[in-house]
Amino acid sequence: MTDAFPPPPSSMPVQPMGAQSDAQLASAGLRIGAALLDGLLVVVTLGIGWLIWSIVLWKQSTSPAKKMLHMTILDANTGQPASMKQMVLREVLGKLVLGAVTGFISLVSAIMLFVTPRRQVVWDYIGTTVVIRHAS
Repeated sequence: MTDAFPPPPSSMPVQPMGAQSDAQLASAGLRIGAALLDGLLVVVTLGIGWLIWSIVLWKQSTSPAKKMLHMTILDANTGQPASMKQMVLREVLGKLVLGAVTGFISLVSAIMLFVTPRRQVVWDYIGTTVVIRHAS
């Protein structure tokens, strides 16, 4: 079984369908920075503030740190913004359940970030998503 389209090289712009601006796959460093920023925001907001903020932003296909860093989560097959279902799959099942339960999944994801063509990690594959950064 093949993908609907081949994964773009990391330097090739990603054009979400209907998008007006240039967008590129988010770099590994930027994604790691977003994960660290999300961790800091969890601590600062005592967790509950971050959780509410996250759920609100899932409708916009992003997370608190990704929003601050001009990043969006797209459907990997269509280039459209990720659906609420995809966001719940990647954020709850992928990150919270698998990532929090075992640090091994987080370690595997960190490695995948550097070796997969579209910089997809475990939760991206679960939700069928990619992460882009908008030119700001």
